[in-house]
Amino acid sequence: MSSVPYNLNLARGVYDKMMMTILGYVKPNAKMFTVNFLRGNDIAFHINPRFNEAAKQVLVRNHKLGERWGAEERDLKGPFPFALGSPFEMKILCTPETFRVAVNNIPLFEFRHRIRELNQIDRINILHDVVLTYVNVETLP
Repeated sequence: MSSVPYNLNLARGVYDKMMMTILGYVKPNAKMFTVNFLRGNDIAFHINPRFNEAAKQVLVRNHKLGERWGAEERDLKGPFPFALGSPFEMKILCTPETFRVAVNNIPLFEFRHRIRELNQIDRINILHDVVLTYVNVETLP
């Protein structure tokens, strides 16, 4: 079990075929949680499932340069994959063009790299209403 905020340093940065697996569960009264891929103070990739935004569940993705957020992406290939008080498995695969994200083995979305210097993206943090059971980074063959 890991408490949040959880921080993981990436010695090599992010790279093609890097796979991150996050096992955890959503707190029963969760409002949201966040996974950030960071380059210094910039957020290269922000994943933010929200459980009650105007009575809807949304999965927001974005990036932030300096103090400025970019354009939000909200479309999903399937239904909102998280449930209050329930476990999940999130897999984030880095490719040369995108981050590809699946939850519970269902592909959800791709996020095109907006910060292209992948090797400078050297930290991940996980915040808010989630409990982590396992976080792993590996390189696929």
